[in-house]
Amino acid sequence: MQDKTSPDPVFSNPPPPPPPSLVPIKQPQSTLPHSLTQHNKPILPPPAYPVYYFFYGTLTSAIQVQRILDLPEEPHLREAKVSGYAIAKWGDYPALINGEQGQVVTGSSYLVKSEEEAQKLAHYETNAYEVTDCWIFFKDGEEPDKVVGKVFMYAGDAQALLEQRFDRKLWGKQMGGNLGF
Repeated sequence: MQDKTSPDPVFSNPPPPPPPSLVPIKQPQSTLPHSLTQHNKPILPPPAYPVYYFFYGTLTSAIQVQRILDLPEEPHLREAKVSGYAIAKWGDYPALINGEQGQVVTGSSYLVKSEEEAQKLAHYETNAYEVTDCWIFFKDGEEPDKVVGKVFMYAGDAQALLEQRFDRKLWGKQMGGNLGF
């Protein structure tokens, strides 16, 4: 078992990301580690902290992020978007799911400074969402204008969510996965 805190030697010096218009469209392949693909976009290995997270729901409020992370002042959130995703409703909450190529979700982004901040955000989001890698495109004119970052995606069956059916997969995950199915 590999130590999760040490970098994977295969990815120690990744090449710079290609411009978004040159990224080849690929379907996820089960033979690749999940961090290398996301929907139809190959993704580089996650960067070390600090790393930008894209927010699309309640976390687009600087006051909410400040409260969750127990920050002394309101954090700087950058207006941003991600492409290839869609928003569906999970009860009263927005849930990010894979969308069509070119489909855009707007929100904001925050530079997460440590594993501790990332864990606080994950605790807030619950296991109904999982962290995945994504391209974040900033809309505020500041630099950088795009980065490989992270986003919380719906962890259950997106089709069940769209059809407003009971999501057995997510329910099993929330119950600890010890249900025998």
